[in-house]
Amino acid sequence: MDIESADVIRLIQQFLKEHSLHRTLEVLQDETGVTLNTVDSVEAFKDDIVKGRWDVVLTNVEHANIPHANLVDLYEQIIIELIELQDIGPARALLRQTEPMEIMRKSQPERYLKIEKLLSQSTLGSSISAYRGNEGNEARRLRIARKLVGQVSTAPANRLLTLLGQAIKWQQQNEGLVVAEGMPFD
Repeated sequence: MDIESADVIRLIQQFLKEHSLHRTLEVLQDETGVTLNTVDSVEAFKDDIVKGRWDVVLTNVEHANIPHANLVDLYEQIIIELIELQDIGPARALLRQTEPMEIMRKSQPERYLKIEKLLSQSTLGSSISAYRGNEGNEARRLRIARKLVGQVSTAPANRLLTLLGQAIKWQQQNEGLVVAEGMPFD
């Protein structure tokens, strides 16, 4: 049986994510080029997008390898909604300080400038409507959710620990004791 090294790396990445070792996870992804595109539940992830729970969504996509075009659409939606709520500071920070929006600024400057213009206007109601056309928040969220759901998968929790426990039990049964007597391994 051959085990791909990328699969082993993903197991380690999942362990790091589950134990909130985010910097270590990021370094491992950078050094190996292997990314972990898992969420606890694909349905919950979709629901978070559709209901606009952006803090949870951003946490889930932070370390995932999502195509730039999809991230640009996601961040644009979040920024537009923040502008609608008159939450200008966070909207400005997302627009000017995130990688997806920097990609938009370079690759689609007109689109970027439209959002920048929305940020600077004092009466936003008609401007937001003109920016969006006939598509409302719910329709945009659903469209974005459909795109992002195809980019992630689920994985059972604690896979690495489960597999290590199974390996130790197998080795004990087939090759003798590998863990010191009385020492827990579960």
